[in-house]
Amino acid sequence: MEEENKITRRKFLGKTIKTGAGIMAASVASKFLLKKSDRYSALAAGKKVTEYKPKEGLAPGKIGGPTGFEGAERYQYGPDEAPGRAIEGLRKLKADGKAPSKIVVMLPPGAVGHWEKPFPEGAKPAKEVFYEETGIEIEPVDVVETEQMTKIIQDYQTGARGYDVYSFWSSDLADVAASGALYQLDEFVDKYKPDWTDPQWGFVGGETTLTATSKVYGHIYNALMDGDYQLWIYRRDLFEDPKERAEFKARYGWELQWPETWEQLDQISEFFHRPEKGLLGCTDLRNQYWGFTNWYQRYTSFANPNQFYFDEDGKPLIYSEAGIQATREYVNSMKWHHKDGISWGWPEQYANMAAGGAAITCAFPNMPKFLDNPNNPDSKIVGKIRSGVAPGRVIDGALIRRTVWWPSIGHGVAANTKYPEAVYLFLQWASSGKIFAWLVANPAGYYDPVHISDFKDPIVISSYHEYHIPTYVESIKRSSPPINIPGVVEYVTALDTNLQEALTGRKTPEQAMKDTAEAWEKITEAKGRDKQIQAIKAARKAWPNVVDRPTIV
Repeated sequence: MEEENKITRRKFLGKTIKTGAGIMAASVASKFLLKKSDRYSALAAGKKVTEYKPKEGLAPGKIGGPTGFEGAERYQYGPDEAPGRAIEGLRKLKADGKAPSKIVVMLPPGAVGHWEKPFPEGAKPAKEVFYEETGIEIEPVDVVETEQMTKIIQDYQTGARGYDVYSFWSSDLADVAASGALYQLDEFVDKYKPDWTDPQWGFVGGETTLTATSKVYGHIYNALMDGDYQLWIYRRDLFEDPKERAEFKARYGWELQWPETWEQLDQISEFFHRPEKGLLGCTDLRNQYWGFTNWYQRYTSFANPNQFYFDEDGKPLIYSEAGIQATREYVNSMKWHHKDGISWGWPEQYANMAAGGAAITCAFPNMPKFLDNPNNPDSKIVGKIRSGVAPGRVIDGALIRRTVWWPSIGHGVAANTKYPEAVYLFLQWASSGKIFAWLVANPAGYYDPVHISDFKDPIVISSYHEYHIPTYVESIKRSSPPINIPGVVEYVTALDTNLQEALTGRKTPEQAMKDTAEAWEKITEAKGRDKQIQAIKAARKAWPNVVDRPTIV
């Protein structure tokens, strides 16, 4: 039954994950994507690299990076920077016969373009830049998200060694690591010092983000390559309309603005819910296998600074006032959704928002990128949207606002690879602040920003919009981790199933949380309570401590 749940979950998500996040997104991005037949063409050079002469176009003191376009120096690096250390480490390993001639990289189809499509004009593809600096070919192999876990387990258990790099959802990292398929990266991190927590080039949130997305039991298994933070989008044109503002204040007694609390969000949703006129109040998702991310936000904001999923003895905390009230709100707020909202996924949500069909929603960070885009002929909301930090609750005078990241593509070193150190160094290069900013700026793929440096890059800012960048950054700082301890798929399935039961009226919020807590206890016992407690305690470092002061009166 557990395996059946895993397969069903992935099959469903395969239809609604970012590669299918909406017709609008596809129509904008399609002109940048490579045809499958183009993906495995030979490198332009076609020659074995044996010497590493300085490339033309490098700024003084730099040893590598892209060239050939204006501003390329932003992405170039010296020998004492994380990508430079990776390149020099690879060159030494290559000289010593300890590096492969080719690294086979599992990638979701939506990420292949980052590696094979040159960007901007004048640049070489990322895999070719890596080849000319190391003599190591990168072979991307696209595997749809729904099949990645199956491919990983098959490759690992059979010893086939078909991949050197595995791709997976970071939200499933604990289960992937527990399978034994991933090489633990701590020794290489200590030796080569990636910039993941660097104050200039590292992740927004630094060590907190690293722990949340990349560690299990305190050990590193993942090179994060995506920033799937759930962000709130609203209709600026509606919020700024004088008539709407006057009517709202007369009805609720406060100025119409982006809300700070869930109660305020629900009031705004109620106010704008006019289905007879083609306008929905709010369309944050409620469907199976995704909607629970919006329950997470309501639940984790119930304590100062965080409402945890488990206590430090491994006992579930959800059968409580916090869990029951979050579920009650989750169910009650359905009244401002579409009548079929329980079945809506990303395609319906994006299409509805593009048509001007909702006042508020919560989506991937890329919604403004795709829908507030004058090159998107299907969008009626160009110039009409803005974004806001997730609402929250006032706890002991402090405003606790928590969003969540989910699922975020990650890459790990295959445990069976013959060259784990060299493969790790490729990932250090790819996930470094400078190279990732260049990759994520490329519209041919669906990686989303997560590094501090991404949000200062002019190309990234232009694509994601200047108004959206502060919201994105502040949301990361306030982001709770999803459940990510061994058994994550089982824990999430139990939660999701019971939330669906509550949404359809088959269970009360109280019963849904009681049943979820009981299921979680059984999973914890089956996995081994002592081991689960160890994972829970290690994951505490993944939680944010940012609190705010309420300002809306």
